[in-house]
Amino acid sequence: MVSNTRNWTSYVDTKARAEHERLALLEEVFDPFTARLLDRLGVRPGWDCLEVGAGAGSVARLLAERAGPEHVVATDMAVDLLTPLADAGVRVLRHDVTADEAPGEFDLIHARMVLEHVSEREKAVRRMASWLRPGGVLVVESATPVPELAGHVAVARCLTALGEILGASVGTDPGWARRLPRPLEDAGLVDCGAEGYAVSVRGGSPAARWMAATHRLVEEPALARGVVSRADLTAAYTAYADPSYVDYAWMVVGAHGRRPT
Repeated sequence: MVSNTRNWTSYVDTKARAEHERLALLEEVFDPFTARLLDRLGVRPGWDCLEVGAGAGSVARLLAERAGPEHVVATDMAVDLLTPLADAGVRVLRHDVTADEAPGEFDLIHARMVLEHVSEREKAVRRMASWLRPGGVLVVESATPVPELAGHVAVARCLTALGEILGASVGTDPGWARRLPRPLEDAGLVDCGAEGYAVSVRGGSPAARWMAATHRLVEEPALARGVVSRADLTAAYTAYADPSYVDYAWMVVGAHGRRPT
């Protein structure tokens, strides 16, 4: 989603229908948690807000509803899906959080499931922290698989393979979320805190369909590298489609910190 030496948009075809459908499922599953974080922080009309790695745009829309669209900037390395936001008054920019100039000064900056895919993630956190106004808040949501909580051994193997392949191809660190909020503290932010949200992955649910679609992103290279078998993938997809299956093997950590006044 955000450029680096190796980056998400060079690995995933962001214009493909399958990726649009996967992002729509991601929004359906994770937007309620994000909305609760934003409301707890008291985002209100007039706040200048930046959404980093806006994806399909749902979080930028949440911010526009709370702060006003003219107060929201939505950035990504692939902005094809963000045209409706621009039409609604949100400023949309193609932007690399690790390299490009600051797109402004903000009361709130938010990034979801972005930084774990950026090799220079600590640098990105420091840069975003510097773009905050005094008293401004940085919110980072990062995902981490928890294979030991999988309800099927094949699902656990596929989750492990997912992390290996994305780490090798994109630079993903699937364990980075578990270190939050330390990176925000290291960037000089104060009043930092974090909480985890374990997703209920019930077979046939949007969460399970999103998980299956995410595994398909790495299916071919995982098989080619021998880090997972076709039998394991088939068993995992079967579990994700079975309403009797349930696990909590995917967690999102939401962290926040404030720039000192």
